[in-house]
Amino acid sequence: MKAETTVCDSNPESTKDYAILFDMDGVLVDVSESYRKAIQETVKFFTGKSALLAEIQALKEKGGYNNDWDLTEAILLERGKVLPKAEIIRKFQEIYWGTDRKRGLIDNEKWLLPKEQLATLRKKNCLGIVTGRPREETLFTLKKFGVDDMFDVVVAMEDYPPEKAKPDGYPIELALEKLGTRETVYVGDSVDDITAAKRAGVKPIGCIPSGVRASQLKDLLLRHGAKKVLDNISEITKGDSLNVKVE
Repeated sequence: MKAETTVCDSNPESTKDYAILFDMDGVLVDVSESYRKAIQETVKFFTGKSALLAEIQALKEKGGYNNDWDLTEAILLERGKVLPKAEIIRKFQEIYWGTDRKRGLIDNEKWLLPKEQLATLRKKNCLGIVTGRPREETLFTLKKFGVDDMFDVVVAMEDYPPEKAKPDGYPIELALEKLGTRETVYVGDSVDDITAAKRAGVKPIGCIPSGVRASQLKDLLLRHGAKKVLDNISEITKGDSLNVKVE
């Protein structure tokens, strides 16, 4: 899947031929006090006992739980709680997104890649996001941190059918089709991200999210095919190991 011309900067004559695609949660955005906490609180609401962070990370490292609604359901099932998926999602979104009466945990999120570095990368590279977030939540966060105009393509949950979500390579392939670039890396923080990048035929790069055992996850991502693992996303402009252009 490849377009004839690149859409970087909305300019079909752009000479940019290298793309950096990012997963959002855990890579560009610290979600340790938002999505992760929403999982914990949703499980607590239905069972009376919060999910452990180690419990959440174990499922992330197992793979197949790129969607936090699915991960929450899995923990509930492990605890013998069988509920309609719609009920789980409704409570999760109430906690994460908020209601008319109460602000949600989305307000706790922090942007991780300094805007100066992002601007430097954008001068020489196409930039894109491929995420499992719903589009509304994706755009809300990008606008909140003033970076919504920094990415040439955004692929969100609604852009592909559920069966094509990561670890399938299809969401990344969609971004590649729109960009039309020759060389691409995908930066993610999970086994599913690395697997999706490999299946899409792009260079997989790992990134350690906040609040996890770095050495254990680094080894895991490398074993699954990551070409390199960043300790944090700000390392992306250091050195030339990613082949990203920063001149």
